[in-house]
Amino acid sequence: MRGVDLRLFQFDYDQSWAVFFLNADGTIYGRYGTRAGDKKSAATFISVPSFKKAMERALQLHKAYPANKTALAGKLGPNPRYAVPEQIPSLQDRATSPTTPKNCIHCHMVAEQTRKLKYQEKLLRPADIWVYPLPANIGLTLEVDDGVRVEKVAAYSPAARAGVEVVDELTTMNGQPLISQADIQWVLHTAPVDTSIALTFKRGGQLLMGSLRLSGPWKESDLSWRESSWSFRPGIWTIPLSQEEKTKRNIPEHESGLLVKWVFGRPPLAKQAGLKDGDVIVAVDDKPVPSDESHFNAYVRLNHPPGDRVKLTLLRNGQREGVLLPLE
Repeated sequence: MRGVDLRLFQFDYDQSWAVFFLNADGTIYGRYGTRAGDKKSAATFISVPSFKKAMERALQLHKAYPANKTALAGKLGPNPRYAVPEQIPSLQDRATSPTTPKNCIHCHMVAEQTRKLKYQEKLLRPADIWVYPLPANIGLTLEVDDGVRVEKVAAYSPAARAGVEVVDELTTMNGQPLISQADIQWVLHTAPVDTSIALTFKRGGQLLMGSLRLSGPWKESDLSWRESSWSFRPGIWTIPLSQEEKTKRNIPEHESGLLVKWVFGRPPLAKQAGLKDGDVIVAVDDKPVPSDESHFNAYVRLNHPPGDRVKLTLLRNGQREGVLLPLE
């Protein structure tokens, strides 16, 4: 990512592979590439046929250019704080010598270090944490080999309430032409939490309109697979306990538990606080611990600034005890 224009190339920086279709003047026709989770799920929503369709749709937009330039304006994001990755303070050292495997600036580092800086400056917001939601978050499953054609619509979901049906082809969201699922995620990512997104979609040759009314935690998702999330963890890596594991530890069925798989960090603040591999977190700030690592980490970072300490209740050797975990 060294030298990459962050004004132009804004995308999900935890991707394995991302594509931009551009006019020579820098206008973005569309994006391609999305990721659903860890390595096993890295290619769940990409395929050669859908990539080909994205290229064909991009060519149609190019043929119509510049008459459609206004509709494409929303595909360009807001001006970032730093023009190129090597201007980010924590990445400046990586730009002082020729690129080698040891000093590359990887895509995920842009997301990681930007978010880390916001946390240190006490400017972190939920929008910095919950990024690029999948269409499933609004009730849509798209055909993998198409990218914008609907395969499933979850009952009672925002998509269902907007009137979208199976086999519909989404054409625009908030006026932006769509060429792939990545374009849909871009609109969802840049939209406010409480919002209404205008839709157009084709059904049997007819162009229809609808409106996605969104609010609440619809952007939230699993962050554990994201490489950028490592420094977001407060010096511990946790995984949720299964119901069977909770039963073994006499944890009530309605309560959650997070198993500490690894205590890490430099400086080792979590280890110095007394946390150990194998501990089970059952409460945070005297409240039930969230049921997954993503929401636990988000709670900690949004509610405790750098230098603060968060109270954790641990289950260790059958006994409950509290520790104060310092944050940096």
